[in-house]
Amino acid sequence: MPEIPDEEIDLHDYINIILKRKSIIILIFLIAIITAALVSYFAVSPVYQASTVFSVTKIDGRAVINITEALEIMKSNVVLDEVINRMGIEENAKQLSSQITTESLKGTNFIKVSVVADSPESAKNLVENIVEVFIEQNQDEYREKVKLVEDRLKSLEKQIAEFEKNIQEIEKTKKKIATTEELSEGERQFQTSLLLSSSVTERELYNTLSEQANSLKASLESCEDFKTINYAQLPAAPIKPNKKLNILISGVLGLFVGIFVAFFLEFWQKGK
Repeated sequence: MPEIPDEEIDLHDYINIILKRKSIIILIFLIAIITAALVSYFAVSPVYQASTVFSVTKIDGRAVINITEALEIMKSNVVLDEVINRMGIEENAKQLSSQITTESLKGTNFIKVSVVADSPESAKNLVENIVEVFIEQNQDEYREKVKLVEDRLKSLEKQIAEFEKNIQEIEKTKKKIATTEELSEGERQFQTSLLLSSSVTERELYNTLSEQANSLKASLESCEDFKTINYAQLPAAPIKPNKKLNILISGVLGLFVGIFVAFFLEFWQKGK
């Protein structure tokens, strides 16, 4: 039985097949592009994203709220139920949570919140309300801690004033003893030594309390309330769909499919 020689196809043959079937390739390419354009512009709803960045409260350089917990709280029912009530939207907390992305900016007490929605206004309003509700629900804790520091400072300042008054009285008494002729030299020295001992104790306590008061003052000066770093802007364009990218990818895929179909038809006809 005679052997059938293997068919060899070189690059020139491939090019000839592509040129021969170019109408099919072009047709499939155009169908892919037109379909992608129609879907991107008319079938797929646009998605808009708005973001804001805010800083978490700090006392003594430390965040009052745990950042990791804060990221989860903003997507929880506690916050989102209130947002839904305020805005009167029909979505439930679970649906709204899926539209929210939260992240902490490394090395800072900043939190970035992003929300996607079907309109620029909805995206902006949602992210603003989420941050606003979260801050309102957590600001009392910050204010309470600041008040504790302020109350402690007031108490220390009152004690410092008392010690200062006592030290002044001791100095006045020392001067009186030094000028009193009714006391003997020995009595004056004895009473003066007692006053000196009392004065040293009072000053030590005064200095200790003063250091504590200065530390609390520094803490109060370094306190940071919630603060918006970047306000949410009205999105100028949707983030999805990326129409140009969709058309480009579809065009490339259409081209490959067209070439595949061209070669398939060629070999199919030869096989008959």
